[in-house]
Amino acid sequence: MKSKDKIVKSLIELMETHEFEEITVKDISELAEVNRSTYYRNFKSKEDIIKYKLESIMDEYLKEFESKTDKTKETYIRTILETFLKHEEFLKIIHKQNQSYILQKVLANYFGDVLKDTSKKERYQVYYHIGGIYNFTICWIENDMKDRPEYLAKIGAEITSNIEPYLLK
Repeated sequence: MKSKDKIVKSLIELMETHEFEEITVKDISELAEVNRSTYYRNFKSKEDIIKYKLESIMDEYLKEFESKTDKTKETYIRTILETFLKHEEFLKIIHKQNQSYILQKVLANYFGDVLKDTSKKERYQVYYHIGGIYNFTICWIENDMKDRPEYLAKIGAEITSNIEPYLLK
C-alpha cells in the first residue's frame, strides 16, 4: 500500500474513535507507519486528506458515468449516489466529524471544470446544482443512506428537469 493510502486509511480509522480536532499529525503518522516528513510531502492538513479521498471518489464516479450509454439525468444522479454508497462509512464518518463541507468544495472544483467556456447564467445554474447535489447527499447521509440510489435518482431527476444538458457530458 502506498504511503498516501496508508495516511488516508489511518485518518479514517482514527476518526472512528477520536474527535477530528483532537487527531494529530503524529497520531496519523504513527498509525500509518510513515514519517512526519512523508505525511507533509503528501498532505498539508487533515482536511487535505479528506479532500484527496473525496476527489478519488469523484474520479471513480466519472469513470463509471463515462462508461454508461444512457447519459440521462437519472443515470447521472444514480451513478453519483451509487458511487457514494460504495463509500458509505467514510461519508458518514466525515459528516459525523463535521467535515462534510469539504464535499461541497470538491463538488464545486469537480463541476467547475465544465464551466471554463460557459455563460454567467450557466455558471449560476451549475453552482445551484452543486448545492442541490451536496444537500441531497447530506440529507441522505442523515437518513443513514437507507434509501436506494434508484429511488433518489428519480426524485433528483424530477427536481433537475430543467438542468442544462452540458452537465451530462
